[in-house]
Amino acid sequence: MRQRGVILISALLITALAAVVAATLFFDTGLTARRATANFAMEQALQIAQGAEALAVEVLREDRNATDTPQDDWAQQVEPVEIVEGSVVLEARVLDLAGRFNLNTLINADGEQDENAMKVFRRLLELLELDERWADMVADLIDADTLPAPDGGEDGLYLAQPVPHRAPNMPLTSLTELQQMPGFTRQMYAKLQPHVAVLPASARTINVCTAGGIVLDALFALHESDSRHVEYSNLTEEELAERRTGECYPRRTTLASGQQAMLQMTAERSNWFRLETWVTIGSAQFALYSLIQRDGGRVQAVTRSMGSE
Repeated sequence: MRQRGVILISALLITALAAVVAATLFFDTGLTARRATANFAMEQALQIAQGAEALAVEVLREDRNATDTPQDDWAQQVEPVEIVEGSVVLEARVLDLAGRFNLNTLINADGEQDENAMKVFRRLLELLELDERWADMVADLIDADTLPAPDGGEDGLYLAQPVPHRAPNMPLTSLTELQQMPGFTRQMYAKLQPHVAVLPASARTINVCTAGGIVLDALFALHESDSRHVEYSNLTEEELAERRTGECYPRRTTLASGQQAMLQMTAERSNWFRLETWVTIGSAQFALYSLIQRDGGRVQAVTRSMGSE
C-alpha cells in the first residue's frame, strides 16, 4: 500500500510539473508571437511614415514660389488615406515652423541675450498673459554662462529641485525642455507651444505669411513708436485664414512700415518645416515627427522622433 501511495504521489507531481512546463511554453510562445507582431507593425508603420516624408520633401522641393503661404500645396490638409483597406490608415500634415518665434534666437552669436529677440519674446508672453520673467528663464537655459539673468536661473536653482540637475546652457533641441523650469506648468506650456519653435539659432526670421496673430503683434515690440500695437491677435483663426486666401497677408513691408528692426526679423519664405505623420494599424497608432530643412533646392529631413513630441 505504501508503494502504491508513493507511485501515485510521484505521478501527480510529474503531471503537475508537466502542466507548469506546458503553460510556461505556451505563455512564452504567445509572448514571442505578440512581440513579433508588434515589431512587424512598428516596421510597417515606419516604412509608411518615411514614404510620407519622402513625398513631403518632394512637394517642398517643387515649391518655388516667392512666398510661402497657407495656399501652397505643402500646406494643404490631406484627408486620411487608407493604405490597406480596413486596417492601415495614414494621416499627415506639414507645419511651417518659420511662422513661429525661434527660442534659440534669444542668445546671439556672442553668447549674450539678443536685445531685439528678447523684446519680441517678452511681448509674446505678455500677449499670452504669461509672466515676462520666463524670457530670462528660457535665455538662461540656452546661454553658456552660469550667471543668472535678473529674472532667470542657473545651476543654483536647478540643483535645489526635487530631481537635482544643472542648467543645460546649450541651445534647446525640443520644446519639452521648457517643462524643466521650476513653476512652468503644463497649462503654461500648452499656451506657449503653438507660437514658438526650437530651430538652429541661425533661423532668425519669422515668415509673416504663416505666422499667427499673436506672433505678428509681438513683432511690434521692435516698433519705435507703436510697440504695444494690437491688431492681428484680435482676429479669429478663421478671419486671419480668410484674409490669406489670395496672397501673403500681411505683406512684410506693410507690417514693418519702414521699421528696420522689424524688417530684419521678418521674411515671406520659409526654410524650416515640421511633418507630423500618424499611421494607424488596427487599434494601434504610431507617430513620426520630422524636422525638414529647405536650403535652396536641397530639402532633407534633419531629425526624426517617434511616438512623442
